[in-house]
Amino acid sequence: MNFRNLKLNIPGPVKTFIKLAISVAIIVIIVRKIDEKVLIQTLTETNLLWLIWAIAWFILSKIISAFRYNLLLSTDEIHMTTRENLRLYWLGMYYNLLLPGGISGDGYKIKVLMEKFNRPFKRIFTITLIDRITGVIALGQLCLILVLWIPEFQVYWYFVVPAFILSLVISWYIYRWAKGKLTTVWIRTTLQSLGVQGAQTIATLGLVLALGQGHHWPDYLILFLASSLVAMIPFTIGGAGARELTFLYGAQWLDIHAEKAVAIGFLFYLISTSVSLFGMTYSFRRKN
Repeated sequence: MNFRNLKLNIPGPVKTFIKLAISVAIIVIIVRKIDEKVLIQTLTETNLLWLIWAIAWFILSKIISAFRYNLLLSTDEIHMTTRENLRLYWLGMYYNLLLPGGISGDGYKIKVLMEKFNRPFKRIFTITLIDRITGVIALGQLCLILVLWIPEFQVYWYFVVPAFILSLVISWYIYRWAKGKLTTVWIRTTLQSLGVQGAQTIATLGLVLALGQGHHWPDYLILFLASSLVAMIPFTIGGAGARELTFLYGAQWLDIHAEKAVAIGFLFYLISTSVSLFGMTYSFRRKN
């Protein structure tokens, strides 16, 4: 038997069912480990003004992310107007929710760009992958900065600067590996990536303050960054439950309020889903 050519082909509906089952299992674990009455009470006591703050900063993060993707595409002579760029980006976010077991939002964007600009799949895929990688690296960089405020990690402060520099070096070489003219926008896209993750972190800070947990803000923010990494792994539908599970176990480790931590993760998921659903309005419009 040739194991190199052995492939596991799982039908789309089966993948969706597996993800749904995992999502349900995670939610059951969360409900069993927390007091759901306290969680509901916590959600009802959320400060509305800070919630609006969180929504505004989250939307800003997505706008910055859309501009970053457009800048990366421009290095391959793919030019879109601001309107076209935002339309495509929000449609991608919407399809990430709508088609959890089929094509992803990134797959949709790649398909549209290939057809409109007559570019090969490999190049569009590489640029889209770079867009994702820069976001992950920025998450790690913000984590390095935040650990300086958490007593459990402060003993490792001397790793922060070398690790931060190493992340920049890795990022640069990834851009070089991708070839083309991507290195010409490395500085700008690196700053934009920090802007994206920074805006989402500020949004989460609003949720922390909305629940009256400002005195533990570094702990909640480091959990948010960790949960963002977990939510990128496509083993649940739209990341449902994955972020909350990270907050739950992280709260126990950092000895902070578990119900409020889960509430923060849940509120962020609701904001993310609601903003992504806005892309539905574009799906009913014809292309210009």
